Amino acid sequence: MYQKIDLSTDWEVLQDVHDSGEKLEIFQPEFHSTLISNQISEWERIDELKHLQLLFAPQPYYGRELRYFNEAPWWYRKTFFAPENVGHCILNFTNVDYYCKVWVNGRLLGEHEGYSAPFSFQLDEVLQRGKKNTIVVKVSSPWDRDVEGDMEELRTFFVLRNMVKGTYEHSDTFIQRDVNPIGIYGNVFLEIREDAGFHEPLRINYSLDTARLNVNGNVSTTISDLEPGQSYMARLTVADDTTKTVVFRTENDISFAGKLDLHFEFDRVRLWNIWDKGSPFLYTFCVELFCNGERISTADGKTGFRTVALERTPEKTQFVINGSPVFIRGTSYYPDVYLSSMSAERYQRDLLAIKTCGFNMIRVHVHVELPEFYALCDEMGIAVMQDSEYNWRHRYNESFTKRFIQVYLENVRMLMNHPSILTWVCMNEPGQLENVLTDGINTEELLESIPKDGNDKSPIMTTYFGPEIYAALTKEDSSRPVIKGSYCTNDLQSGDSHNYVGSLFGDKTHYSEIYGTTEKFNTEYGIDALPTLESLKKDVKIFQRLKKLQDNIDKIQHYQYSLLKYFTEHYRMQKYKPCSGYVQFLFCDIGPQSYYGLYDWWGMPKKGLQAILESNMPVGIFLKYGKDSLEGVYVVNDKIEDLQDCTVRWTIRNMDGRSIQANEAKVTIGGDSLLKVVDLTNYQAPYPGLSVSLALFAPNGDLLAKNDYEDVFEMPEHIEGHPSRMSHEYGVRLFWA
Repeated sequence: MYQKIDLSTDWEVLQDVHDSGEKLEIFQPEFHSTLISNQISEWERIDELKHLQLLFAPQPYYGRELRYFNEAPWWYRKTFFAPENVGHCILNFTNVDYYCKVWVNGRLLGEHEGYSAPFSFQLDEVLQRGKKNTIVVKVSSPWDRDVEGDMEELRTFFVLRNMVKGTYEHSDTFIQRDVNPIGIYGNVFLEIREDAGFHEPLRINYSLDTARLNVNGNVSTTISDLEPGQSYMARLTVADDTTKTVVFRTENDISFAGKLDLHFEFDRVRLWNIWDKGSPFLYTFCVELFCNGERISTADGKTGFRTVALERTPEKTQFVINGSPVFIRGTSYYPDVYLSSMSAERYQRDLLAIKTCGFNMIRVHVHVELPEFYALCDEMGIAVMQDSEYNWRHRYNESFTKRFIQVYLENVRMLMNHPSILTWVCMNEPGQLENVLTDGINTEELLESIPKDGNDKSPIMTTYFGPEIYAALTKEDSSRPVIKGSYCTNDLQSGDSHNYVGSLFGDKTHYSEIYGTTEKFNTEYGIDALPTLESLKKDVKIFQRLKKLQDNIDKIQHYQYSLLKYFTEHYRMQKYKPCSGYVQFLFCDIGPQSYYGLYDWWGMPKKGLQAILESNMPVGIFLKYGKDSLEGVYVVNDKIEDLQDCTVRWTIRNMDGRSIQANEAKVTIGGDSLLKVVDLTNYQAPYPGLSVSLALFAPNGDLLAKNDYEDVFEMPEHIEGHPSRMSHEYGVRLFWA
């Protein structure tokens, strides 16, 4: 018999304001919180498990009162009735943010650190069968007090984080200063069984011969509670999700508990690929455990078969899937600061929009999403670049290194079967600002001091922490490439760049400065922009703080549009010379006052979305130009199919709308290619009102791509006051306010 009992509702919580709960033994079932003198809060019933800020804060996204949620730990309590005939019982948690201790019937079962990986405890020895049982959980997610070098004037960048939770205290208008999610969320449930069973999820490892379409591998898990004298057998079945046919089956006798490995091999495998390069074929694995011929337990898993490599030299950083190079068109994704607000339906909405925008990769930026997200990426053929939670500054000692590796590898093991994940990122922007001179430094000087090509020689990369986590990760998962330090361009274990010229690199920069430069693989570029006026009005306090900007929303959004269009097309026209792709930052706003997204927090598009729709499709036609002159017209084809003999038409108009050049050319466009169609260097600035329209037609006359450039040389200037000023109270960029 197998039974699953949901325990995710009807909990009680209290905040332990003096952190005296363990001394007072709150974990004992008979504990009473209302006794005089102990100063313990009363138990308060909650209907669901979510981050505590979402349950109790009127405004969970900003406000000084939010700091109180993290000043002291919280206790959870729930009672449940255990059936009389329980054989084995396991208590499971899917998500607890961040530290927790768990007691059942007054007995400490253990502790856990993290917020994204599930964990469990065996209850066989503590369970009271046929009686009421009490679960008590202590949860904390404390603030960090220490700042490196005691540089409080640069706290945002130098706070020493002590949790593997990358974005808390990321208060440069990404996550507001007072927001630090805490609480039990997801699901809590009991697994009850009379006999042996699987103790951990399936892990699927394989080697793939893409030429012969042959796959050879093994499925591993662990089995516990085998009874002596019984006859056990495990059956593995592999089925093709597309045809629903069984492609492999095997049976193995089992004589002892512990690790179980089942071999599989079959031919004519359908390869998983990203949506613009093939099809995301998937296979379902099912392992059944039998005792004396009767099935007693089942474990399921899913994966897709593909090879992935990241070719890195001083000249290139290039993804290769199934033996073929891939040009990455990516976006970063962090849909809400509170993951417990997410759902499969919200993920599906966002991922459909991401695919419609032409993106073939998502960078999950310094956090881990819920399992539903990765399953949908697998099904939709959207690649994932998965960050760890390392961001900027952490405590660098042996103790923290061990904790970081343990938490990170727990996440890696949880996600390993997902074919959509192409690479792990050990650290985001390690070693930045290490050489900042602190005497009298201000924000403008800080922005100017940021290295434009990362810090490859940082001790974090070369001496401690970085080498340890890189070695641990490559040992744990040898099937994927690992990026050691994102934004360490010249490091051959890393190789990607971030570029915020015209944006976060300071208001003295302009996006056109990237003209003539090259990058191997960009994984961050973009600019924040206010949402529409109607969205801004949805939060009264934020609107009042930014009210004076309402007449400039169009101007701010137009600058976002112009920067994103220029950067995106700049990378497209460097295809494999040397650029292998880019990741725009950010697809949607993370909260009501963080504005990097193409969509605002309420799901409304900004003008920047139009730039992506014009410039990010697999087939594009682009004008290359700088502040002073035109250069030429380029066609890019990221599809594997040849476009064959096409027609390119271009029209150049003056400020009166009169055509001063209208021409066309016949071109042959191969698969996965870049082609310069025509040279236009005879058009020089100043040329007021010069506009260019481009169109690409298939041999049958169908329109494959178009693009328009109005008043080419009139490039908007960087918004005054951005990015150096913000309101820390609300977590909003002030622009020139």
